[in-house]
Amino acid sequence: MPVTIAFIFLLMLASVVAMMARRWEVPYTVALVVTGVAISVLREQFYPDFDIGLHLTPALLFVVFLPVLIYEAAFHFHVGDLLGNWKAILALAVPGLLVGIFVAGALLFVVFGLLGLAVPFVAALLVAAMLSATDPVAVISLLREVGAPKRMNTLMEGESLLNDGVAVVVFGVLLVALGLDTEHASLSTSFVLRFLGWELRGAWLIGGCVGGLISWVTSRVDDHLIEITLTTLAAFGAFLLASEVHASGVIACLVAGMLTGNFGSRYGMSANTREAVVSFWEYLAFLANSFVFLLVGLEVSPARLWDNALPILAVWLVLLLSRALVVGGTLPLVCRYEGKMPRGTGAAITWGGLRGGIAMVLALSVPREWPLRDLAIDVVFGACLLTILVQGTTMHRLLQRLGLAGTDQSPAPTKESRARLRALQAALRQAETDGHLGSHTVRGLVGELDEKLQGMDQG
Repeated sequence: MPVTIAFIFLLMLASVVAMMARRWEVPYTVALVVTGVAISVLREQFYPDFDIGLHLTPALLFVVFLPVLIYEAAFHFHVGDLLGNWKAILALAVPGLLVGIFVAGALLFVVFGLLGLAVPFVAALLVAAMLSATDPVAVISLLREVGAPKRMNTLMEGESLLNDGVAVVVFGVLLVALGLDTEHASLSTSFVLRFLGWELRGAWLIGGCVGGLISWVTSRVDDHLIEITLTTLAAFGAFLLASEVHASGVIACLVAGMLTGNFGSRYGMSANTREAVVSFWEYLAFLANSFVFLLVGLEVSPARLWDNALPILAVWLVLLLSRALVVGGTLPLVCRYEGKMPRGTGAAITWGGLRGGIAMVLALSVPREWPLRDLAIDVVFGACLLTILVQGTTMHRLLQRLGLAGTDQSPAPTKESRARLRALQAALRQAETDGHLGSHTVRGLVGELDEKLQGMDQG
């Protein structure tokens, strides 16, 4: 099948899945996963030689999809929430993630051995690193719908943003340890220190410069098309520039996204422009998630998933256990400094640690010459499938049982409310033009509406 036809087919399929998910009130991520598996079953049973013509290559994953997913999430994350909960977020996303990778890797090494699978310890660590980054997008939207505590939303979203970058850096180090990185021949203490130092410092520097520059430029123009282009430049420019100089493209993209979302958007964009930029990035993230999960369905063999059902189940249980240990050991320490959290928060954060797009991107980016690549892809996809289908669909019931549903009474802003405010702005400007209101009065009222819309975007 030609690539152009494959692209159109995937767009149509993503649209149909989205409409069905909305109609049946099913989380979109769950619908995507089910669709991907269904495609694999149909192909394997009836069209074994069918090739859609579009495949998830490392270049497509890292150069196209990953910057979109990282930037869109970072653009929406309010830096005030990060600063207000930085100890808990940082503890979960950095030392917590590193401890979680080691614990999960050690457990996986033992479990794989008991199952008769010859998986070296470093390879088990690599699988744990692939699955270490949480992806709670579906759960975050559910938490807001049911009125869960805002602080819990902030912790889960902030942790997900930061641990994406850390997970990719650790993944890169382990690739070198396994001899799968052609640019770095061997692993040593000095290499790790230099690698981590430049990966982190260089990424923050590049992401800060790109995000700051783009934020400044957006304050000099007021055209939604230009400013959409500038944010696109910030996302891909920061990612590719950092990758070119061997720094972390994920972290650079994250920093650029937070700067443009919190400062460039707040001080350099009008309300209408912000709405256009937000809609644009929501659409790109929708496409990226759709394409990743649908194409993964074509890459993975359902027969192999069934053959590896026991290792997949073991990996999922290990993920839950290691996350429970990390969350259970981290939150009590953080509560001493940042105040107590509602009872049951730890259980909710543990169960809400879904894995998704980032994990699959990392698994599919492993070089094909690695003998354990197929097993790694199968267990990673299978574990992601279980987190989404089991944890994602039962999160609402868990929150109700823990008494965390309905504790935050502030409803999430809707597109209708934003549209009403924009219509009111237009009416005020028209009243000024007709001479019914003074310019000073209109500017004051429009300014208040701008702040309200900004609050909605950041909330």
